[in-house]
Amino acid sequence: MPKLVSRQLVQMLCKAHDAITDLGYLLSSLSLALMLTIYCTEVIVRYLIGVANPWANDMFANFMVISVFAMLPHLTRNSYHISLTLLVELLPNSERTLDRFITIAGVLICGLVTWMSYQENVRQVAMGVRTMQNHPLPVIWWSIFITYGFGSSAIYFLRSGFRSDLTKPRSWVTAADLELGPE
Repeated sequence: MPKLVSRQLVQMLCKAHDAITDLGYLLSSLSLALMLTIYCTEVIVRYLIGVANPWANDMFANFMVISVFAMLPHLTRNSYHISLTLLVELLPNSERTLDRFITIAGVLICGLVTWMSYQENVRQVAMGVRTMQNHPLPVIWWSIFITYGFGSSAIYFLRSGFRSDLTKPRSWVTAADLELGPE
């Protein structure tokens, strides 16, 4: 009985992780659309009317952070990260060992960056750090996406180490179920 409960718990957590990643994908897409809108609006207003928007550059940069780091877990889930295949091509028998090494390195590096970013998030909240922009806002509103992006990516690297249907990523924003790892 406990084994069944733990399997269901793992499956439920993986589904929740995938759903949050899909929401991040949509948020990232929305942020990119807002960046385009802000940029076009700024150009039109500045050059046709001769008035600058004091908030446009600030918000463009803020939406860029959201766009990049909300998308990062989706890219990791789909194995769209950079792949250097030189060692695999030179040593074809070492592909499985290299894959395990990359999985462990991905978990450790993304986990370390997540921890460092989290520590910075805590400091930003404790000290009330605000952006140095025309209209200062709390930095945590954007820096939390860095922590989320790397933390969720670390979990996807970890899930890729368990090649089972239980931990296989699934998405409702892509047409088919996803495969982790090199092809």
